[in-house]
Amino acid sequence: MTSYRVLVNGRLGRVLVSGKPEDLSLVEFGWRVVYQDKDWRKAFEFARDYADERDYVLEWYLEEESEYYRGSQGLINKVRLN
Repeated sequence: MTSYRVLVNGRLGRVLVSGKPEDLSLVEFGWRVVYQDKDWRKAFEFARDYADERDYVLEWYLEEESEYYRGSQGLINKVRLN
């Protein structure tokens, strides 16, 4: 099962939600893992709140979001994916 991480780079003002193991390499470039959960939505909501509190840019992978919702109409972004 995938574990989703919330990575933060305060210098750049960015927050990333990612289940991709390769994104852990961002730690070498000043990012920090501040949260981890097996539930994508919980990780996203933590990241959203964290970014809102600090006025940071929030980033995530749409394919992870759509996988979580299994193509339902409940996408947070309301984006239609092909």
